Amino acid sequence: MINRTIPVAFLTAALACGGESPTSVAQAMSSSGAGGSSPCHAVAGALDQTGVGAVLSGTISGDIEGTVVTIGGPVLLHGVALSRPGEQTWEVTGGAVAPLIGRTLRFDVEVLAVGAQPPAFRINTTSRVVEGAESGELTYHGITDVSTVPFTSHLLYNGVICP
Repeated sequence: MINRTIPVAFLTAALACGGESPTSVAQAMSSSGAGGSSPCHAVAGALDQTGVGAVLSGTISGDIEGTVVTIGGPVLLHGVALSRPGEQTWEVTGGAVAPLIGRTLRFDVEVLAVGAQPPAFRINTTSRVVEGAESGELTYHGITDVSTVPFTSHLLYNGVICP
């Protein structure tokens, strides 16, 4: 619900300001200047990672391109679900958000995993930028398969980053 509410709020605010109307949520957010002096950008794409245990690494594609390393913290069991706090580092090498290219972004992540069809886990993760950009929050959804070593993970990301 929050993921849809925030972009709609930005779009509504941008339309209410008059002038030329934006044609997309991303354009509305970019032109709104939300988050201070730098415009915010709606971003979406995929993280494809492999790894063993608490460390995964791989590539970022979509609106932001580069490499990613995820380091998980302790696993907490909650019935059929598990949660795991962690840290993630993105080395941005390309993509549609030019101000981020060449930067290192660091995120705090909160992973929630549910055994979809073990050994595959349905992953729902939230993350918050803690370094490398003014602010940002992303959500990731996808599958991590632990049937092979190294593990494989394919997650779709979306959210907002303010460089």
